Amino acid sequence: MGCGEEKTETTAEDNATSQQTSNSGNTNSGGSDNSSNNQSTTIGNAPSEIVFAKIIQDPEATASKDYEEWASEVIETTDGGYVVVGRSISWAWPTPSNVDDVLIVKLDEKGNILWNKKIHHRNYDRATSVVEDKDGNYILTGFTSSDDADKSDVLFVKVSPQGTVLVKTAIKITKNYDGGYSISKTSDGGYIIGGEAGHSHNEDFMLLKVDADGTKLWSKRFTDQEDDAAFDVLEAKDGNYYLVGSKRIIYKYEDIRIIKTNSSGKKIWDKNFGGNLDDIGEGIVETENNTFVVAASTFSYGTKGDALLLKIDSDGNMIWQKNYGGDKQDQLRDLDGNTVSGRHLTKTPDGGFLVSGYTKSFSQNTDMWVFKTDKSGTLLWNYAYPTDKEDYAFSAKQKSDGTLIIAGTTTPSSYGTEDMLVVKIR
Repeated sequence: MGCGEEKTETTAEDNATSQQTSNSGNTNSGGSDNSSNNQSTTIGNAPSEIVFAKIIQDPEATASKDYEEWASEVIETTDGGYVVVGRSISWAWPTPSNVDDVLIVKLDEKGNILWNKKIHHRNYDRATSVVEDKDGNYILTGFTSSDDADKSDVLFVKVSPQGTVLVKTAIKITKNYDGGYSISKTSDGGYIIGGEAGHSHNEDFMLLKVDADGTKLWSKRFTDQEDDAAFDVLEAKDGNYYLVGSKRIIYKYEDIRIIKTNSSGKKIWDKNFGGNLDDIGEGIVETENNTFVVAASTFSYGTKGDALLLKIDSDGNMIWQKNYGGDKQDQLRDLDGNTVSGRHLTKTPDGGFLVSGYTKSFSQNTDMWVFKTDKSGTLLWNYAYPTDKEDYAFSAKQKSDGTLIIAGTTTPSSYGTEDMLVVKIR
């Protein structure tokens, strides 16, 4: 089957789409250009014109100073531009300072870099998720830790529209390994953070409520003797919270785990979904009539690893489930050992769903992959951005005019240094 075909749990649906390959021009200013001789590969009526493809490096990077840069999430800002967050990894080991730092980059709508800032708190810092507050500030969460690999805290950072750090704090949940993977605004003006807490390689789902300045109001830890992590969280319209992530069945496989709590973090229900192989929940959005769609990486359904969408009601009952992918591995997260998480699922302005990840079905390399479905999960189109490098998409958003912004990482096909990659298409 071709990449981007929609497949149900039991049968493959034939989406009568044709594969198009177009070589679009790329305009880029203010940074590195990754567009020469690149081809945009689409199936269906996907956007295909490349507006810019920006490679972004650590602001301190030089020919003699080696860094890795990973993007976790991109958002459109109220001024029409974009903010990208992630991390920069220095290979100055064993020097304890400046090993991992938060990287936040502000771009205008044309891809010009307005500012590129590295934020250091402790020895190992990384940003995983970002939102914009009512004043135009950027609110980040992630991980911050010392030299001890089994000890970290939830990172909370507030950055002004000009790139000034206003708040930078570490929030302790346990005495061991804590961190935030996703942050969402709440109706009371604060934030809810989903992540993990516990011993390294034996973590639990974690839910953290903070005020507008990152002060801890309360936290909840959901223990079940397995290795769990919550990769996305949201506040529903009724005020309840939903967390989605993975549950490691020790010595067996991972399942999609979804938890619903009330506004105080008290658990209402806790359910697992998946087959007999690894299935990892990555994102959740609310849809109509108090229903929800979850995105996941799956090896239980499809061919050699696929993306999966499932729809549930407010009681956790499954309404439908569909998987998407090609003849090779097509996934949402990088499963090769890199600890990168992103916002892989968003709603589109027309009520559909946009999913980001990577595909090996279009070329000999790993390509950025974005696909869109309607509100019923029917595949509308997919897009792959192939280069001669290994490229991953960890976050994508679509504007009302159909324009896409995609953020992830790019690395040479052979072992080498990763850079942030931000692509805009229309």
